[in-house]
Amino acid sequence: MSLNTLLTQLGGFLFIAVPCAIAASVLLFALYRFIFKKNTKTWKFVPCFLFILNFILIIYLTFLSRSESYGEIDLHLFRSYREAWNTFSIRNWQLVIFNIVLFSPLGVFLPVLLKQFRKAHRTVGMGFLFSLAIELGQRITQRGLCELDDLLNNTLGVLLGYCVFYFFYTLSKKEKHKLPKVVISVLPIVLTIFVFSTIFYRYNTQTYGNLPIDYTYKTDLSDTRIKLADSVKLNIEDTNAPVFIPKDYTEQEAEIFASSLLDRMGISGNTHYSHYDDSIICYRGHHNVTVYLEDQSFEYHYVNDTVANWGDMGAQNVKTRLASYEIEIPDSAVYTHPSEGVYKWTIERSVSSIGNVSGTLTCYTTTDGEIYSIDYQFIKQSLYKDEPIISETEAYQKLVNGYFQIEHNLELETLVINGISLTYSPDTKGFYQPVWLFNCEINGENRDLVIPALKE
Repeated sequence: MSLNTLLTQLGGFLFIAVPCAIAASVLLFALYRFIFKKNTKTWKFVPCFLFILNFILIIYLTFLSRSESYGEIDLHLFRSYREAWNTFSIRNWQLVIFNIVLFSPLGVFLPVLLKQFRKAHRTVGMGFLFSLAIELGQRITQRGLCELDDLLNNTLGVLLGYCVFYFFYTLSKKEKHKLPKVVISVLPIVLTIFVFSTIFYRYNTQTYGNLPIDYTYKTDLSDTRIKLADSVKLNIEDTNAPVFIPKDYTEQEAEIFASSLLDRMGISGNTHYSHYDDSIICYRGHHNVTVYLEDQSFEYHYVNDTVANWGDMGAQNVKTRLASYEIEIPDSAVYTHPSEGVYKWTIERSVSSIGNVSGTLTCYTTTDGEIYSIDYQFIKQSLYKDEPIISETEAYQKLVNGYFQIEHNLELETLVINGISLTYSPDTKGFYQPVWLFNCEINGENRDLVIPALKE
């Protein structure tokens, strides 16, 4: 679930949660004063309300807002951090930080309301047990993923919340020599900020981006039967390989390209644009063109209220139509016809493709002989730099040690390596990095596993 989705859900949730939290706070105060005959300070109503609201929010986000579709267990510590690092997407980092922030109010308000929790170990321990109960509850009810990282992040959030409480609590006390306690209270907060700042600093200062295809946890192969095919001979020598960088567009160049493409297609009408961080969309009537700035790829779509009837018009007719739009298909492209009305050309990315295009071009056609959609993913690459890479033998050792990405909780009974080749994968800064591609059979099914090739 993305952070934007969470925030959207919270908008409607607060209309119900706030009155419920107020009612629960009033009820608790009434019970405390009139049933248990204990006096409590009126100002505690506010932290009591916020504590209950936070509690309801946590229950809502971890159970009530989710369908019965997960129920899996992930005990790989720091997997979510490695996934956020590999993809370096705002969404993944937001979710990591959100899981910390969500539990911070518990660490603040629990010691404010109850003196018994003014000791750090009691508050953090209670936060740990509460988070553990939630994770186990998600496993039992099959709502959400039971993650060790969630337990870590939630407990860290409670600790940081307690540090905020202890900082102000220490300052409010009339005693000498408060400075050491004040320093200790802010130390976990400073360390947490330092760690996250270091992560982002390192990413911004490194030349290349991260590979989303890199492993997020070490796969256990202790019970897996591993075999290297006799035909595979691994090279033990280190070598160099080029890093590619695709040609890009400025926003103005992208607008000109999209508008010109619609002109060549004979589509007239008023034109307007939408601008995003990585793309622009050009609209004209029922037609739109999305142009991606970082690599000049684009998508064309015809959008209307009727359902398209896919139909064949012949590969040569499609190529001729595309040529009239000044969309050329290189002779090296391999043609396939996946289904009716779908035409696809592919050029594999390889070391020899420097300065040439690689990728795919897919067209969708209708029974009336019209091109309904174009997905142009032919990327023109140029050499950025030659870099040292690990040998085939080193890559193989990483593979058999479990440092590859594969779906969660898949049991690998057999792993047969039938081939290895050098190919390329895009990183998070737009470069195309060399990677070792292993052609494998996993439990009898053909699968490809990838190991990053650049030396660290």
